[in-house]
Amino acid sequence: MSATHYLSHITTGPITDDAIVETFLAEEASIKLWSPVALVAAGSGEHIARAGPTANAADPKVIGVVVGPLKDAENLLACTAAGQAIQVCTRGPCKVRVDGTDAIDIGDALVSYAGDYYAKLMVADPNFPTGGDTTYYTATIEAAMENDLVLMIAQMQAGFAIALYAGTVDGDIIPCFVTGAKGTPT
Repeated sequence: MSATHYLSHITTGPITDDAIVETFLAEEASIKLWSPVALVAAGSGEHIARAGPTANAADPKVIGVVVGPLKDAENLLACTAAGQAIQVCTRGPCKVRVDGTDAIDIGDALVSYAGDYYAKLMVADPNFPTGGDTTYYTATIEAAMENDLVLMIAQMQAGFAIALYAGTVDGDIIPCFVTGAKGTPT
């Protein structure tokens, strides 16, 4: 099954004019268009923050999705050298590159994938209560409070976007609504 590129007529930029797009400096060369990026410290003497791909799964520092410019149409690159200006959608509708091997449905939360340049389905903690059994709820919540509360909060905060289309293949480019970075919980 091959990847699908939804709304392929949109070659750069957000889906609508009311999205918030901000300029950052590229942390590295060859950042792909429609990739989630995380905040990175500005370089020496720079006054604009840097942004770059993250290899951290569910990174809470993902600020948004790269939406431009298009520097290399063949490889869908938004930059070709570190330090170039890139446009990042920090809030609103845009397209995002996903790993859809864990099927993504409309309305699903998205997090960064451990492989650069992709978002993936935010998978809930399997120990988090989902059924109607109050005994299970109580035991699970107590265990979470004792051992995993910080991890659960971090996982919930890591969702940076909501899927607006389904994605079922690695490499799908789907519309999403970026909600922005939540930051690392303290």
